[in-house]
Amino acid sequence: MVDIEKISSRSELITKELEEQLHTILKKLTDEVCLVCVIDLADKASIEMAELVRHMVGLSETLSCHFYEKAEAEINFPELDSSMLPVTALYKEDSYTGIAFHGVTGGKEMNSFVLALYNVAGAGQEIDKHIQKKLHKLSHKIEMKIFVSLSCHHCAQQVITCQKMAAESEMIEAKMIDARLYPHLAEEYHIERIPMTIINEKEVLLGVKTIDQMYQIIKAYPK
Repeated sequence: MVDIEKISSRSELITKELEEQLHTILKKLTDEVCLVCVIDLADKASIEMAELVRHMVGLSETLSCHFYEKAEAEINFPELDSSMLPVTALYKEDSYTGIAFHGVTGGKEMNSFVLALYNVAGAGQEIDKHIQKKLHKLSHKIEMKIFVSLSCHHCAQQVITCQKMAAESEMIEAKMIDARLYPHLAEEYHIERIPMTIINEKEVLLGVKTIDQMYQIIKAYPK
């Protein structure tokens, strides 16, 4: 585990004004959530995300964080993809929630990061009860990779939608991926437009979908 004192408790991404806004939201959190961050101490993006996480955790009594380097994380958190650093994942009661962020959640993705916390540790965003029940009954695994740009408003909305579904169903994993940080993936997946959502490495969706639209797509996947 990385010594937390190696990470600054202040992030340049959190201004005084934003900190006040975060206080308002984070005080609504009621459940304990741990942010597990896998980082490379020699990587600028990793340090930026680690500082952001530590700063945010300092604003809430219900949040905690731990930092790991790749080798240790691969042993202790095999469910995380440590090939794309930094990666930050939400854990509740020592269990992976299926919500992860690959990259730095600055820009528009700050909204998706905060709402992910609210959906896991707080009352959460409202969701249609019928869709909620269907998500709870989902019996086959679904992996969603959402490729984004930090300056894209529509990208953040798609991340929020997919990660809300992950918060509702233990069968769903929703990973935000900053396409800018992993150019080899942009080439591998032929990313020309964002947001791009890839489901189970098979289906490619472009643009923003509602939770209902996403459910209609994933329910058709074989069990």
